[in-house]
This record gives sequence, C-alpha cells and structure tokens, in this order.
Amino acid sequence: MSKVITHNKRDTIARVEAEYSALDRVVRRLGTQGLEAEVPGFGARSRVKRERWRRKDALAHIVEWKRQQLRALRKEPSDPKLRGMRLHEKNRYFFRRWHPRPAREVVAYHRDVGREIRSAMRALGPEYYAKGFSPQWPNDLVGHSTEHRRKHLETKED
Repeated sequence: MSKVITHNKRDTIARVEAEYSALDRVVRRLGTQGLEAEVPGFGARSRVKRERWRRKDALAHIVEWKRQQLRALRKEPSDPKLRGMRLHEKNRYFFRRWHPRPAREVVAYHRDVGREIRSAMRALGPEYYAKGFSPQWPNDLVGHSTEHRRKHLETKED
C-alpha cells in the first residue's frame, strides 16, 4: 500500500514551476537544431528498434504526460483516444503524433501547456492540495519530467 500525504498549494506550485524552468532552460540552450538531434543510445533496446527518438520526441513525450495531468487538474475526462491503451501504446501514440512535426511546434506546445498548467494550479483552492496524494504527486509535472530531462535532453556538459 502506497503512502499518502497532503501537499500544500504554494510548495506544490513551486516544485512544478522549478521543473518547468529547468526544462525550459535546457530547451532554450538546445534550440530547435539541438532538439532535432537523436537521443544518444535511445531505441537500442526499445520494443520497436526503428523508433529512434530525437530530443524533440523526448520533449513531446514529457509534455503529453503533463497534458494528461492538466486534464486531471481541470477535472476533465481522460483523452478518449487513449482509453484502453497500455502505457507503451500511449507512448507510441504520442511518438507518432509528434515525430513528424518540427521542433518549433513541440517547443510551442511545451510553453502553451506550461502556461495552462500554472494557470490551472493557481485557480485551484488550497483544499485541493490538502487532499491525500502520493508523495511523488504531481509526478508527471515534476518527477517524470525531471527523469526524461536528465536522461534524454541534458548533455554531459550540463
């Protein structure tokens, strides 16, 4: 059984904003050219060997999962296109959706979703944050983003 804790609005928003800022700094430093580069070593052991992610694909993956968390914050229903899909199928769906698009579109999506998340979080009352959540909550906005940022977007020089 997983541990449940309460969070507070100020600290939760601060954690989300800190991760967004860290991710956006990496995105700015890479620029669209750097985002078009392949993620070193990615796909070597993936289920679909020909699925070679570029850094923009990693960014799109992060943002798509943030978008799913945004739906939850807004109490919107889950994306009906994702219903019944397993995790790896959802990830592949996101990859196919964004891979053909240029990096500048992915960057714009990242910034739009970031603004929407911060707005949605500020609009929620403190009682929302006081509900019992896992210690990692909101994972898609913080932990998941941090993991992919470090593993797939930051370079050894960072």
